[in-house]
Amino acid sequence: MRWGRWTVAIVAFLAVPGIASAAPEVIDQLEPEGGEWEVEWQGYFGGEGEQGFEALYGIDDRLALGAEVEFEGPRDGFAFEEASAVLLYRFTDPSDMPVGFGVSGEASIDRGGDFAGFSVRAIVERKRHGWWLQANAILRHERDDGSKGTGLAYAVSAQAEIEGFWLGAEASGQAARLSGDAGVVPQGRHYAGPSLTIEQDIGEEVEIEVGLAWLERLKGDGPGSGPRLFVQLIF
Repeated sequence: MRWGRWTVAIVAFLAVPGIASAAPEVIDQLEPEGGEWEVEWQGYFGGEGEQGFEALYGIDDRLALGAEVEFEGPRDGFAFEEASAVLLYRFTDPSDMPVGFGVSGEASIDRGGDFAGFSVRAIVERKRHGWWLQANAILRHERDDGSKGTGLAYAVSAQAEIEGFWLGAEASGQAARLSGDAGVVPQGRHYAGPSLTIEQDIGEEVEIEVGLAWLERLKGDGPGSGPRLFVQLIF
């Protein structure tokens, strides 16, 4: 019955059309652990839409390495956007410590094979006493058609456990442009809305996490409001 209600919610969200391109910021987590794989799809369905596929492997309980591929779409069809090498280093584990903390880094190439930029992300996570709190602070440098820029962004989430679901809200945005072209690194775009996450074990070796959020554009000229869905497997 729980999965039936979840399916109805997903269909309702995806039925709402978007009106712009690109996607709001995502929230990265402090996973996987050593010896585990994390495979994730994340889709934003506002505007032209954006789809991301990521795979990470835990070298040990601190270091994970992997890759990510992003596509524009599906409104006008799918088009490859960029590919990234990903590194995650966890200083503390939120399952063992009151607060988990880590740093991730990405370096990207675009569809032409040119260097597209890099990002460094500080990740804080707390999951205790029925509350799941997450925060990302992001430093990003981007390049596009000869233009470049550097900016600061953020993504935060607060959820409470209610009858097996995690229900709450998330917010994200581009907080400041430190240098460069406004067309490459925007600022003043902010989003917020309700979010829902469910975790389910599949046997003894696999955990699936499914999340859904509605992101309302509060300010700025970014992509229009729309739903985001992600599916994550840990095994």
